[in-house]
Amino acid sequence: MGRRTLAQEVELKFDIDPEGGAAIRRAGLFGPRRVRPKRQDSIYYDTADGALRHAGLSLRVRRSGRCFVQTVKRDGGNRAGLFVRQEWESEVPSFTPDLSVLDMLPLRQGLGAASSEKLVPLVRTRVSRTAWQVRHNDSWIEVALDEGSVTSGRTRAPVSELELELLNGVPDAVFDLAEEIAATAPLRLGVLSKIERGYALADGKLGGAAKAEPVDLTPSLSAGDAFLAVTQSCIRHFRLNETALLGTRNAEALHQARVAIRRLRSALSLFRPMIEGSEQRHFNAELRWLGRQLSDARNLDVLIGHAEQDAELSSALRSLRKEAYAHVESTFRAERGRGLMLKFVEWLELGSWRQGRQADRDLAALAGKRLGRQWRRIARDGEDVAGLDAEARHRLRIRIKKLRYATEFLASLYAEKPRSGRRDDFLDALKILQERLGDLNDAWTAEALAESLPEPLRPAIRKLHPVPDQQKALRSAGNALHKAHAAAGFWAG
Repeated sequence: MGRRTLAQEVELKFDIDPEGGAAIRRAGLFGPRRVRPKRQDSIYYDTADGALRHAGLSLRVRRSGRCFVQTVKRDGGNRAGLFVRQEWESEVPSFTPDLSVLDMLPLRQGLGAASSEKLVPLVRTRVSRTAWQVRHNDSWIEVALDEGSVTSGRTRAPVSELELELLNGVPDAVFDLAEEIAATAPLRLGVLSKIERGYALADGKLGGAAKAEPVDLTPSLSAGDAFLAVTQSCIRHFRLNETALLGTRNAEALHQARVAIRRLRSALSLFRPMIEGSEQRHFNAELRWLGRQLSDARNLDVLIGHAEQDAELSSALRSLRKEAYAHVESTFRAERGRGLMLKFVEWLELGSWRQGRQADRDLAALAGKRLGRQWRRIARDGEDVAGLDAEARHRLRIRIKKLRYATEFLASLYAEKPRSGRRDDFLDALKILQERLGDLNDAWTAEALAESLPEPLRPAIRKLHPVPDQQKALRSAGNALHKAHAAAGFWAG
């Protein structure tokens, strides 16, 4: 009793299909010796008002056999699959937390006035864990397969995860081993820890569509660290919605998955001076390809929303929607689509861009320069928006969307007043400008969309997109552009 340890946990986590666990065990990748699974029962505690959760902490007591181990983890930032966290462990006599052993730790203030009496069991997990210790590329890695369930109150959800924890060595070996395992069983980056999965279950949000979360950047961050934070947030956004999409064919999840891909490409554009090269171009092209695979399904969802009053047309569109969603699912399950995010995260963590001087560049200076450059191009082309043809307006709208995403990524750098007010005015103006150009673009794309659908549907599809009042849309766009001009430059002080 009383043994305590402190460690820096580096762990790559994956979601797997239930049958994936059996495939991994059959493959014998980790040696001929048969490993028997162990039952693990864990209870996660918090105060009624979520004091630990809000402090970025989790408190767990786990029983394995006759042993109880209490673990406190401090969130070090979830890098979409790669979890890097501090953790403190101590043996305890039962499932009841013992906060006295935490008094000497630097996180005791995060517990506030919490006491064992104030803590409540919030989440419970019951899993069968099969663990192997593997020597791979001169590194030692623990591979753990967890199969079971997570429970919060009366609500339960299955858990099927694979975790690769680096015990000794270099992160390269973890990614290399993951790719070998992926040849045996499909792996998808895990972006939820078990406690996060429990929180989502408790909140009724597990498996649902998810919007992008704000990115919290500080001026003290290097440009490289900011790039990691932004891109990992985008990957998390994508993976949460990919999971929801594969499970339910949820239209909002598909829309949010497309948004996540666009935001990720916008991040590559924003930080391009730091990462430019063949790898950056490769991933930008792959993400563009992935986004296009979702386009037909999204277009059909929009059309169905407009065609609710036409039962015959709506039925025909829903039939086409099934085919489009089947294509999306096939893309996500195929090796190219499934492996893209793993390769992307490996590049983020281990790519050559991290060794360049640009990665240590001052973030505020880079942010101001990039926002200013993107805005000047939009301001120049927007001066004669009425004289642009449909294709040129479409390109302008894409640049506006990129600038809007970039401003959202960097918003926390400009949180003090009065800059925050100008920042918000700028974002509002970009949103209106994007919407008005979108109204004009809808009429232009309706014809192309109709041509891609079966001949009998084309007349009815064209009627769904009446030509907007072009002059009214252009006046609104001009007003928004004027407001953006007035707010621009907030990034310069």
